[in-house]
Amino acid sequence: MGETTVLFSEVRALYEEEPAVDDGFRDTLFARVALEALTQALATQYQITVPAALIEQYDSQFASSMESAGYTPAELLGVENASRELVHFNAEVVALRDTALERLVLEPEVVDGLFADPATLTEVCAKHILVATAAEAETVKARLAAGEDFATVAGEVSLDLESQGGDLGCALAGDYVDEFAAAVVAAPLNEVVGPVQSEFGFHVIVVSARTTPTKNEYLADPWSVLSSSQATIIWGDWITEVLAAADVWVAPEYGIWTGDGILPPASETTTTTSAGTTTTTAGG
Repeated sequence: MGETTVLFSEVRALYEEEPAVDDGFRDTLFARVALEALTQALATQYQITVPAALIEQYDSQFASSMESAGYTPAELLGVENASRELVHFNAEVVALRDTALERLVLEPEVVDGLFADPATLTEVCAKHILVATAAEAETVKARLAAGEDFATVAGEVSLDLESQGGDLGCALAGDYVDEFAAAVVAAPLNEVVGPVQSEFGFHVIVVSARTTPTKNEYLADPWSVLSSSQATIIWGDWITEVLAAADVWVAPEYGIWTGDGILPPASETTTTTSAGTTTTTAGG
């Protein structure tokens, strides 16, 4: 891969006024260098570039949001002194994410990883009653066994105030905490199970439906199966991999590069790099 230099002036353009070299500036510099590294990796690994039209689409959406809410770029992004250029930069990042994910979700190792855990892609339709103790859960089970209505009992005693009558709807089991996920994947349908202990308390659960796609079904339409949280994990894993392999030098007055961020300058100006294929220089 080629070598690219990210100049201070490019980062300066993301602010209305010249920024102080502080943690906020280092975060922005890190993001700017990371975007370059990820763009190079996308081109090298998959021979893909981010469509300019997609960047402009997101930029227009952000501009519309600013206009309708009467926000400045700083207010929209929550970044002090942000310029309109920083809004466009965010559009580049989102467009890169979408473009990369279209390929990443089909990578064999990603697909194999998703199917390795039954909870990951299994959709369950469930309801639960959450209580504080195992004894309370046994009381709930006894009431249900005696014929009381699940929703009525949930309305009276459940600590989960967000689910109506305890109904959680249908969701991927993998989006729940581990103990709950394992329970809803294994539970016989339409039977009361529990108590299942999690960090939230003790659950009494009924699963009414459960479906798991085949690999062929997933490959035909990953986005009908994946949740947003799973896509975020896939994206994050790729970022970590690319940045860990990136060979980056940062001018000492700005800080010290690591794959997780740019540290404040040390008294002795050493540069942390990892062997890799991307060479990116950030300096003045």
